[in-house]
Amino acid sequence: AAIDFLLLAHGHGCEDFDDMCCMNLSDHSKSVFANIKDL
Repeated sequence: AAIDFLLLAHGHGCEDFDDMCCMNLSDHSKSVFANIKDL
């Protein structure tokens, strides 16, 4: 997860890499924990 965060922080989208998990963390209609549970 830390590597994913660093890549996103440097402007790489999750679409740029295979097998990288994508979640919309700015959408507060669903909690982060609920998003993780869905994985």
